[in-house]
Amino acid sequence: MNTNQKTRIAIAGIGGIGGYIGGKLAYHYQNSENVEILFISRGENKKAIDQQGLTLHSGDQTYRCIPSVNSDDPSIIGQIDALIICTKSYSTTTILKEYAKCLQPNAVIITTQNTVNGQASLADLLPKGISLLEGCIFIASNILQAGIIEHKPGPTHLFFGTNNQTSKQGEAFEKLLQEAGINTTFTQNIQEILWKKFLFVSPIAIVSALTQLTFSQIRENEKHLTRFIQLTSELIQLAQVKHIPLDANAINNNVELLRKFNPTVKSSFQLDLAKGQISEFDSLISYVLEEAAFHALKLPHYEKVFEELLVKYPHIKA
Repeated sequence: MNTNQKTRIAIAGIGGIGGYIGGKLAYHYQNSENVEILFISRGENKKAIDQQGLTLHSGDQTYRCIPSVNSDDPSIIGQIDALIICTKSYSTTTILKEYAKCLQPNAVIITTQNTVNGQASLADLLPKGISLLEGCIFIASNILQAGIIEHKPGPTHLFFGTNNQTSKQGEAFEKLLQEAGINTTFTQNIQEILWKKFLFVSPIAIVSALTQLTFSQIRENEKHLTRFIQLTSELIQLAQVKHIPLDANAINNNVELLRKFNPTVKSSFQLDLAKGQISEFDSLISYVLEEAAFHALKLPHYEKVFEELLVKYPHIKA
Protein backbone atom coordinates (compact mmCIF):
# COMPACT_ATOMS: atom_id res chain seq x y z
CA MET A 1 0.00 0.00 0.00
CA ASN A 2 1.08 3.55 -0.64
CA THR A 3 2.53 5.01 2.56
CA ASN A 4 3.01 8.53 1.18
CA GLN A 5 -0.67 9.37 0.75
CA LYS A 6 -4.11 8.03 1.56
CA THR A 7 -4.79 4.44 0.64
CA ARG A 8 -7.76 4.67 -1.73
CA ILE A 9 -10.06 1.64 -1.70
CA ALA A 10 -12.97 1.29 -4.11
CA ILE A 11 -15.84 -1.12 -3.49
CA ALA A 12 -17.63 -2.18 -6.67
CA GLY A 13 -21.24 -3.27 -6.28
CA ILE A 14 -23.04 -1.76 -3.28
CA GLY A 15 -25.60 -4.52 -2.80
CA GLY A 16 -25.91 -6.94 0.10
CA ILE A 17 -22.22 -7.83 0.29
CA GLY A 18 -20.70 -4.61 -1.04
CA GLY A 19 -23.06 -2.57 1.09
CA TYR A 20 -21.90 -4.41 4.20
CA ILE A 21 -18.18 -4.29 3.44
CA GLY A 22 -18.24 -0.82 1.92
CA GLY A 23 -20.58 0.49 4.57
CA LYS A 24 -18.42 -0.68 7.46
CA LEU A 25 -15.30 0.68 5.79
CA ALA A 26 -16.86 4.04 4.93
CA TYR A 27 -18.28 4.45 8.42
CA HIS A 28 -15.02 3.60 10.19
CA TYR A 29 -12.65 5.52 7.91
CA GLN A 30 -14.89 8.53 7.22
CA ASN A 31 -12.51 10.94 8.97
CA SER A 32 -9.30 9.00 8.46
CA GLU A 33 -6.11 10.75 7.42
CA ASN A 34 -4.75 7.52 5.92
CA VAL A 35 -7.63 5.67 4.24
CA GLU A 36 -10.21 6.83 1.72
CA ILE A 37 -13.26 4.73 0.77
CA LEU A 38 -14.96 5.04 -2.61
CA PHE A 39 -18.20 3.41 -3.80
CA ILE A 40 -18.73 2.25 -7.36
CA SER A 41 -22.53 2.24 -7.61
CA ARG A 42 -25.13 3.01 -10.24
CA GLY A 43 -28.81 3.62 -10.92
CA GLU A 44 -31.27 4.27 -8.12
CA ASN A 45 -28.79 2.99 -5.56
CA LYS A 46 -26.27 5.64 -6.60
CA LYS A 47 -28.92 8.38 -6.43
CA ALA A 48 -29.98 7.35 -2.93
CA ILE A 49 -26.40 7.23 -1.65
CA ASP A 50 -25.66 10.63 -3.23
CA GLN A 51 -28.64 12.11 -1.40
CA GLN A 52 -28.41 10.53 2.05
CA GLY A 53 -25.44 8.19 2.23
CA LEU A 54 -25.72 4.45 2.67
CA THR A 55 -27.80 3.12 5.56
CA LEU A 56 -26.51 -0.19 6.94
CA HIS A 57 -28.66 -2.10 9.43
CA SER A 58 -26.37 -4.65 11.08
CA GLY A 59 -27.69 -6.59 14.05
CA ASP A 60 -29.14 -4.06 16.45
CA GLN A 61 -27.05 -1.17 15.07
CA THR A 62 -27.65 1.24 12.22
CA TYR A 63 -24.79 2.99 10.46
CA ARG A 64 -24.97 6.01 8.17
CA CYS A 65 -22.07 5.49 5.82
CA ILE A 66 -20.64 8.31 3.70
CA PRO A 67 -17.99 7.40 1.10
CA SER A 68 -15.55 10.04 -0.10
CA VAL A 69 -16.66 9.34 -3.68
CA ASN A 70 -19.77 7.61 -5.03
CA SER A 71 -19.74 7.18 -8.80
CA ASP A 72 -19.99 4.84 -11.78
CA ASP A 73 -17.50 6.85 -13.80
CA PRO A 74 -13.87 5.58 -13.80
CA SER A 75 -12.59 9.10 -14.45
CA ILE A 76 -14.27 10.30 -11.24
CA ILE A 77 -13.16 7.29 -9.20
CA GLY A 78 -9.56 8.05 -10.22
CA GLN A 79 -6.48 6.18 -9.08
CA ILE A 80 -7.02 3.50 -6.45
CA ASP A 81 -4.79 1.19 -4.41
CA ALA A 82 -7.37 -1.55 -4.02
CA LEU A 83 -10.53 -2.70 -5.74
CA ILE A 84 -12.90 -4.93 -3.78
CA ILE A 85 -15.30 -6.50 -6.28
CA CYS A 86 -18.66 -7.32 -4.68
CA THR A 87 -20.76 -7.60 -7.82
CA LYS A 88 -22.36 -10.87 -8.89
CA SER A 89 -20.01 -13.25 -10.70
CA TYR A 90 -21.41 -12.43 -14.14
CA SER A 91 -20.39 -8.76 -13.75
CA THR A 92 -16.86 -9.31 -12.46
CA THR A 93 -15.04 -9.21 -15.80
CA THR A 94 -16.98 -6.11 -16.89
CA ILE A 95 -16.01 -4.25 -13.72
CA LEU A 96 -12.39 -5.24 -14.08
CA LYS A 97 -12.26 -4.08 -17.70
CA GLU A 98 -13.95 -0.76 -16.90
CA TYR A 99 -11.79 0.10 -13.89
CA ALA A 100 -8.43 -1.46 -14.81
CA LYS A 101 -7.12 2.00 -15.73
CA CYS A 102 -7.88 3.20 -12.19
CA LEU A 103 -5.52 0.68 -10.60
CA GLN A 104 -2.24 2.06 -9.31
CA PRO A 105 0.90 0.04 -10.08
CA ASN A 106 1.06 -2.83 -7.56
CA ALA A 107 -2.62 -2.37 -6.63
CA VAL A 108 -4.65 -5.20 -5.13
CA ILE A 109 -7.92 -6.71 -6.31
CA ILE A 110 -10.02 -8.64 -3.79
CA THR A 111 -12.95 -10.71 -5.04
CA THR A 112 -15.96 -11.93 -3.04
CA GLN A 113 -17.90 -13.97 -5.59
CA ASN A 114 -19.49 -17.41 -5.17
CA THR A 115 -17.02 -19.00 -7.55
CA VAL A 116 -14.05 -21.37 -7.42
CA ASN A 117 -12.50 -20.44 -10.76
CA GLY A 118 -11.91 -16.71 -10.33
CA GLN A 119 -8.15 -16.92 -10.90
CA ALA A 120 -8.60 -18.75 -14.19
CA SER A 121 -11.37 -16.47 -15.46
CA LEU A 122 -9.67 -13.18 -14.53
CA ALA A 123 -5.97 -13.90 -15.05
CA ASP A 124 -5.86 -12.63 -18.64
CA LEU A 125 -7.55 -9.36 -17.65
CA LEU A 126 -5.13 -8.36 -14.90
CA PRO A 127 -2.83 -5.43 -15.69
CA LYS A 128 0.86 -6.12 -15.16
CA GLY A 129 1.90 -5.84 -11.51
CA ILE A 130 -1.63 -6.13 -10.10
CA SER A 131 -2.22 -8.75 -7.40
CA LEU A 132 -5.44 -10.77 -7.36
CA LEU A 133 -6.47 -12.03 -3.93
CA GLU A 134 -9.43 -14.35 -4.44
CA GLY A 135 -12.00 -14.26 -1.70
CA CYS A 136 -15.40 -15.23 -0.45
CA ILE A 137 -17.67 -14.14 2.37
CA PHE A 138 -20.03 -16.08 4.59
CA ILE A 139 -22.88 -13.64 5.21
CA ALA A 140 -26.61 -13.04 5.08
CA SER A 141 -27.07 -9.51 3.79
CA ASN A 142 -29.48 -8.01 1.29
CA ILE A 143 -30.40 -4.66 -0.20
CA LEU A 144 -33.81 -3.66 1.18
CA GLN A 145 -34.22 -0.72 -1.16
CA ALA A 146 -31.97 1.80 -2.86
CA GLY A 147 -29.40 3.01 -0.33
CA ILE A 148 -30.48 0.66 2.48
CA ILE A 149 -28.74 -2.62 3.38
CA GLU A 150 -29.85 -5.20 5.95
CA HIS A 151 -27.15 -7.45 7.40
CA LYS A 152 -28.84 -10.29 9.28
CA PRO A 153 -27.45 -12.06 12.35
CA GLY A 154 -25.53 -15.23 11.61
CA PRO A 155 -22.11 -16.35 10.37
CA THR A 156 -20.23 -13.38 8.93
CA HIS A 157 -16.64 -13.93 7.83
CA LEU A 158 -14.62 -12.59 4.90
CA PHE A 159 -11.75 -14.73 3.62
CA PHE A 160 -9.28 -13.75 0.92
CA GLY A 161 -5.79 -14.72 -0.03
CA THR A 162 -3.42 -16.82 -2.08
CA ASN A 163 -2.44 -20.42 -2.62
CA ASN A 164 0.84 -21.08 -0.83
CA GLN A 165 2.18 -17.56 -1.33
CA THR A 166 2.97 -14.86 1.19
CA SER A 167 1.52 -11.39 0.65
CA LYS A 168 2.39 -8.35 2.72
CA GLN A 169 -0.40 -6.50 0.95
CA GLY A 170 -2.86 -9.22 1.93
CA GLU A 171 -1.80 -9.03 5.56
CA ALA A 172 -2.06 -5.23 5.52
CA PHE A 173 -5.57 -5.27 4.07
CA GLU A 174 -6.61 -7.94 6.56
CA LYS A 175 -5.71 -5.54 9.37
CA LEU A 176 -7.39 -2.60 7.64
CA LEU A 177 -10.66 -4.53 7.26
CA GLN A 178 -10.49 -5.89 10.81
CA GLU A 179 -10.08 -2.39 12.21
CA ALA A 180 -13.38 -1.46 10.51
CA GLY A 181 -15.12 -4.25 12.44
CA ILE A 182 -15.23 -6.76 9.57
CA ASN A 183 -14.41 -10.32 10.60
CA THR A 184 -11.61 -10.97 8.11
CA THR A 185 -8.95 -13.62 7.51
CA PHE A 186 -6.08 -13.48 5.04
CA THR A 187 -5.05 -17.02 4.15
CA GLN A 188 -2.45 -18.79 2.04
CA ASN A 189 -4.95 -21.61 1.50
CA ILE A 190 -7.76 -19.80 -0.29
CA GLN A 191 -8.67 -22.55 -2.77
CA GLU A 192 -9.79 -24.91 -0.03
CA ILE A 193 -11.90 -22.17 1.59
CA LEU A 194 -13.47 -21.20 -1.74
CA TRP A 195 -14.51 -24.80 -2.25
CA LYS A 196 -15.75 -25.07 1.33
CA LYS A 197 -18.13 -22.19 0.65
CA PHE A 198 -19.04 -23.43 -2.81
CA LEU A 199 -20.00 -26.79 -1.30
CA PHE A 200 -22.62 -24.92 0.70
CA VAL A 201 -23.63 -22.08 -1.60
CA SER A 202 -24.29 -24.03 -4.80
CA PRO A 203 -26.55 -26.73 -3.26
CA ILE A 204 -28.50 -24.34 -1.03
CA ALA A 205 -28.94 -21.89 -3.90
CA ILE A 206 -30.43 -24.64 -6.03
CA VAL A 207 -32.76 -26.10 -3.40
CA SER A 208 -33.93 -22.69 -2.20
CA ALA A 209 -34.62 -21.55 -5.77
CA LEU A 210 -36.61 -24.68 -6.60
CA THR A 211 -38.66 -24.51 -3.39
CA GLN A 212 -38.62 -20.74 -2.64
CA LEU A 213 -38.23 -21.69 1.02
CA THR A 214 -35.93 -20.20 3.66
CA PHE A 215 -32.81 -22.02 4.81
CA SER A 216 -34.60 -22.89 8.05
CA GLN A 217 -37.60 -24.39 6.22
CA ILE A 218 -35.31 -26.48 4.02
CA ARG A 219 -33.45 -27.80 7.03
CA GLU A 220 -36.73 -28.89 8.65
CA ASN A 221 -38.07 -30.65 5.54
CA GLU A 222 -36.65 -34.17 5.10
CA LYS A 223 -37.17 -34.26 1.33
CA HIS A 224 -35.51 -30.90 0.66
CA LEU A 225 -32.71 -31.53 3.15
CA THR A 226 -31.98 -34.86 1.45
CA ARG A 227 -31.66 -33.13 -1.92
CA PHE A 228 -29.33 -30.55 -0.38
CA ILE A 229 -27.15 -33.39 0.94
CA GLN A 230 -27.23 -35.23 -2.40
CA LEU A 231 -26.01 -32.16 -4.26
CA THR A 232 -23.30 -31.56 -1.65
CA SER A 233 -22.16 -35.18 -2.06
CA GLU A 234 -21.83 -34.76 -5.82
CA LEU A 235 -19.81 -31.58 -5.42
CA ILE A 236 -17.49 -33.47 -3.08
CA GLN A 237 -16.96 -36.04 -5.84
CA LEU A 238 -16.03 -33.24 -8.24
CA ALA A 239 -13.63 -31.71 -5.73
CA GLN A 240 -11.98 -35.08 -5.22
CA VAL A 241 -11.30 -35.64 -8.93
CA LYS A 242 -9.86 -32.10 -9.04
CA HIS A 243 -7.65 -32.97 -6.03
CA ILE A 244 -9.14 -30.26 -3.81
CA PRO A 245 -8.58 -31.11 -0.13
CA LEU A 246 -11.81 -31.02 1.87
CA ASP A 247 -12.88 -31.63 5.44
CA ALA A 248 -14.01 -35.22 5.96
CA ASN A 249 -17.07 -33.85 7.79
CA ALA A 250 -18.08 -31.50 4.97
CA ILE A 251 -21.67 -32.79 4.69
CA ASN A 252 -22.33 -32.60 8.43
CA ASN A 253 -20.71 -29.18 8.54
CA ASN A 254 -23.05 -27.98 5.79
CA VAL A 255 -26.14 -29.24 7.59
CA GLU A 256 -24.93 -27.64 10.80
CA LEU A 257 -24.30 -24.36 9.00
CA LEU A 258 -27.95 -24.30 7.93
CA ARG A 259 -28.86 -24.14 11.62
CA LYS A 260 -26.84 -21.00 12.21
CA PHE A 261 -28.69 -18.65 9.86
CA ASN A 262 -31.55 -16.40 10.83
CA PRO A 263 -34.90 -18.19 10.16
CA THR A 264 -35.85 -15.68 7.45
CA VAL A 265 -32.68 -16.03 5.34
CA LYS A 266 -33.00 -16.90 1.65
CA SER A 267 -30.28 -17.17 -0.98
CA SER A 268 -29.59 -14.26 -3.31
CA PHE A 269 -29.88 -16.77 -6.18
CA GLN A 270 -33.50 -17.62 -5.33
CA LEU A 271 -34.36 -13.95 -4.80
CA ASP A 272 -32.88 -13.00 -8.18
CA LEU A 273 -34.74 -15.78 -9.98
CA ALA A 274 -38.03 -14.97 -8.25
CA LYS A 275 -37.72 -11.38 -9.49
CA GLY A 276 -36.93 -12.49 -13.03
CA GLN A 277 -33.45 -11.00 -12.81
CA ILE A 278 -30.10 -12.17 -14.13
CA SER A 279 -28.67 -14.84 -11.83
CA GLU A 280 -25.46 -16.71 -11.11
CA PHE A 281 -26.81 -19.82 -12.83
CA ASP A 282 -23.66 -20.30 -14.90
CA SER A 283 -21.20 -20.06 -12.01
CA LEU A 284 -23.29 -22.07 -9.54
CA ILE A 285 -24.63 -24.85 -11.78
CA SER A 286 -23.36 -24.79 -15.38
CA TYR A 287 -19.73 -24.62 -14.19
CA VAL A 288 -20.23 -27.76 -12.10
CA LEU A 289 -21.62 -29.76 -15.02
CA GLU A 290 -18.94 -28.50 -17.41
CA GLU A 291 -16.17 -29.51 -15.01
CA ALA A 292 -17.83 -32.87 -14.39
CA ALA A 293 -17.99 -33.53 -18.13
CA PHE A 294 -14.33 -32.59 -18.51
CA HIS A 295 -13.42 -35.16 -15.86
CA ALA A 296 -15.87 -37.77 -17.26
CA LEU A 297 -17.84 -37.64 -14.01
CA LYS A 298 -21.59 -38.20 -13.88
CA LEU A 299 -23.56 -36.00 -11.49
CA PRO A 300 -27.19 -37.12 -11.92
CA HIS A 301 -28.64 -34.87 -9.21
CA TYR A 302 -27.00 -31.78 -10.70
CA GLU A 303 -28.18 -32.79 -14.16
CA LYS A 304 -31.75 -33.13 -12.86
CA VAL A 305 -31.85 -29.78 -11.05
CA PHE A 306 -30.32 -28.09 -14.09
CA GLU A 307 -33.37 -29.14 -16.12
CA GLU A 308 -35.83 -28.34 -13.31
CA LEU A 309 -34.50 -24.81 -12.94
CA LEU A 310 -34.78 -24.17 -16.68
CA VAL A 311 -38.42 -25.29 -16.56
CA LYS A 312 -39.29 -23.28 -13.44
CA TYR A 313 -37.42 -20.14 -14.56
CA PRO A 314 -37.43 -20.00 -18.39
CA HIS A 315 -35.82 -16.56 -18.36
CA ILE A 316 -32.50 -18.12 -17.22
CA LYS A 317 -31.51 -18.95 -20.77
CA ALA A 318 -33.66 -16.36 -22.52
